[in-house]
Amino acid sequence: MHVVELAELAAVMAHHGPALLYRHASVPPEAVSSYWTASRQRLDLWHHTLVRFNRAEANASPCSLRQWWQEHIGVIEEILVSELLTRVVAAVADGTDRASGRDEFSPIAQAIYLSHLEARNRVQTLILDRRGCSVSEAIRVNRLRRTTERWMDILIGQLAGHDRALVRYGIDADRTNGHADDYGWQVTSPQRETIAWLIRASLLESIRPKVALQASLPHANQSIADSLLLILRPELFDSVGTLKSLCLHRIENQVHRTDQLIEDYLHTDIESSATASAFNAIHDAALTQWFR
Repeated sequence: MHVVELAELAAVMAHHGPALLYRHASVPPEAVSSYWTASRQRLDLWHHTLVRFNRAEANASPCSLRQWWQEHIGVIEEILVSELLTRVVAAVADGTDRASGRDEFSPIAQAIYLSHLEARNRVQTLILDRRGCSVSEAIRVNRLRRTTERWMDILIGQLAGHDRALVRYGIDADRTNGHADDYGWQVTSPQRETIAWLIRASLLESIRPKVALQASLPHANQSIADSLLLILRPELFDSVGTLKSLCLHRIENQVHRTDQLIEDYLHTDIESSATASAFNAIHDAALTQWFR
């Protein structure tokens, strides 16, 4: 799996994230365990890649540094782009656990998020250092970083429109708040699905030309995607296999509450009738005994 597909998955999760936050759905333990395992394996691969650069730097060999950049620039790109998905998952986990009073998924997602930030900081140091990296490669990677950061604020802004506390997962707080303000009219717009499709298309078109055609860690990326798909439980889909929108979740919730109120009312009415009948029977028996 290419990292661009992980970016698309991040856009899908950000679009349906408010529905997940609204439902407060519990994340299956197997999904949490799978996400932790897949993420740690990918982080280990990143760590080994960056350690190779440190070894080449210690040898003070320009040829070794140049060879490292030629062989591993794809990994650098994947670290930058895949942060989109890591931030979205951390934000969804944080908002869901906090709203429901649980502590199931957010500690794991937060730990992966912080480890990813550490890897990203090391990549930014390499870009600034630029030993072994050509000027054109440094410019392209830096443009990819800036593009990814803008998309982080857009996707996190969609989640922050439902829960403002999630703004902290964006890069620029003002920019994230601006996108969160725009979310209000998007969620009620009849063209909300078209808007979501255009956002995903724009994201892919802005990132795909800036990354390598060949995936550097396809199996690791696939494991991450598979683990996150376990979060999407069957009740989140409608009868045709499409993820339910936030509006549909709200309608279902209101219907459930209405049915519960009717059931409680009928139950109370039956109890009241039974109590009245029992009272009348006791009253009649007492009067009969008195007149005897």
